[in-house]
Amino acid sequence: MADWITLTVIFIFGTFMGSFFYTLALRYSSGFMKQEPLRALIASSRCAGCDHRLSPLQLLPILGYIFQLGRCRKCGSSISPWYPVMEILYGLMALSAYLHFQLSWMGAALYLVIAASIAISVVDIRTLSIPPSLLIVVLLATLYPVIIESTLKDHLYGALLMGGFFLVVMLLFPGGFGGGDMKYAIIIGFLLGLELSIVALEVSLVSGSLTGVIYALIRGSNLRIKIPFAPFLTLGLVVSLFWGRHILLLYYGMF
Repeated sequence: MADWITLTVIFIFGTFMGSFFYTLALRYSSGFMKQEPLRALIASSRCAGCDHRLSPLQLLPILGYIFQLGRCRKCGSSISPWYPVMEILYGLMALSAYLHFQLSWMGAALYLVIAASIAISVVDIRTLSIPPSLLIVVLLATLYPVIIESTLKDHLYGALLMGGFFLVVMLLFPGGFGGGDMKYAIIIGFLLGLELSIVALEVSLVSGSLTGVIYALIRGSNLRIKIPFAPFLTLGLVVSLFWGRHILLLYYGMF
């Protein structure tokens, strides 16, 4: 019974984190964070249609959307279903972090990395850019796991692998990736170390390539289209953190 209570509390905590980080990502995307960073961090949420200030009940993750039936109670404008979707995603990520790392400083640090990384992905999808301040959040959150593991050389090798790969691709195919992609990849490599960076790189490249091909076919355009790559780096990061060791064992078994 206690386990279910713990899991429920962790999921609820994750949904609140999701509400915060998704709202933060939207404010980055709109330029609000760049214009007034301090105010953007503390400003209360309002309806996009009528600027009505939302009540605490309306701000409850998932439940607030259900209570309002997906519409603002004041003006009737629709509320994006992405709010509850992202809140659920963050809740599930919190559960995954707990199940893999238990209640620990390591788990908390890695969950913060994932939370900020998802926000980076949302901003990149909406603006094709990666905010430097969110990259700094991810970098700072990686310091604790790296210091605790006491394998700095391996983490530097991971950063070198990820950064080197993106640098070579950017030199050979200008415009394929942006500087933000390379910085984000370096931070991921620094966190994961050499072997897990290989898994993250493979997952991000395969998923990104497949998505790019499908997107090009749907649009009827050529394959030289620009898509946000941060979401695929984030996917590689999450897969590596939760299942990377199992994937490496499979590789070792095969070769």
